[in-house]
Amino acid sequence: MRLRLRQRAPTCDMNLSTASWYLILQFISPYQLQSAGSLSHNMAATLVQSAGLSALNSVRASASQRTSAIKALPALRFSKQRRHARIIVSAAAASSSDVPQLEAPPIAPLNRQLPEADERYDEVKVLVAGATGGVGKAVVRQLAAQGIAVRALSRSGLKAAGMLPPASQGVEIVEGDVYRYSDVAKAMKGCTAVIIATGPTDRLNPFGSYQTDFEGNKNLVAAAKQEGVKKVVLVTSIGTDDPLFPLNLLWGVLLWKKQGELALQRSGIDYTIVRPGGLLNEPRAGRTVGNVVIGGADAYGLPPRRRPGSILRTQVAECCVAALVEPAASNKVVEIVTEVGAPPLGFTELFSSV
Repeated sequence: MRLRLRQRAPTCDMNLSTASWYLILQFISPYQLQSAGSLSHNMAATLVQSAGLSALNSVRASASQRTSAIKALPALRFSKQRRHARIIVSAAAASSSDVPQLEAPPIAPLNRQLPEADERYDEVKVLVAGATGGVGKAVVRQLAAQGIAVRALSRSGLKAAGMLPPASQGVEIVEGDVYRYSDVAKAMKGCTAVIIATGPTDRLNPFGSYQTDFEGNKNLVAAAKQEGVKKVVLVTSIGTDDPLFPLNLLWGVLLWKKQGELALQRSGIDYTIVRPGGLLNEPRAGRTVGNVVIGGADAYGLPPRRRPGSILRTQVAECCVAALVEPAASNKVVEIVTEVGAPPLGFTELFSSV
């Protein structure tokens, strides 16, 4: 397969087999290809698709084949740091030697409330279910940024490869549907912890929440118990204890999330259930990012409960990562929001307060 991509500068002339492209793209995201070749994001995504990633489950390669594939593209070189892994991508054109080197930004911001991963994470391998969703994606990036081994479960391996950090940063992508137990059991092999950040993708499907938040979570919990997983962190939502909460207008989504919570609580596995407030990708215009505060079950919601606020998805991810190893988070349901002016307490103190 011959791919020739022309931009004003530089020009990328690449001739690789589909298998080689698959291996290389395990280490590169479309963002990094975009940086390397001055491509638009759409063109980079097209390159990923053209490289044969649709055969994600059919391609297998040895370590030597991986090495050969990486050497086949001299325009790309990799530099790994111990914890905060970064990829340095440089583009080299035959007619140009002055192409600047571009350094990718950190994978995920590290909030001052979450310290750097320590030895407690050394033997941890985390399965993240719902890895391409808003919270799931933030969780995978946070784990990778902390140097923690992670396996990302997604219904589309192609989509996940374009959104998540590459394999060189400790991220393994597996394709599967949580609604199928066989997929979940296969993905669970060798993992010691699970973070569940699943949710229905089609809001118009009346059975979506039942399939994902109830049946899917039941499958994940059953497979975790079978595998001997030590910790499960489940992300649901504020309002799960309140049948009158407005989110239940979406086909009873919180009612099914509650059933998923109960399946985990009855399993005997050490758990932390994280119920965030309104989820944001970034602070609202003109607003200051508050610090995380934590309440117990049913602390926020409709009156007379406290008014539910909002929280960044990256902050929810940090809470989930901390819950994996914090003894104070063991077998607790916590509701999390942010408050401007709240003290920047560490998660050990926050979990201990509930």
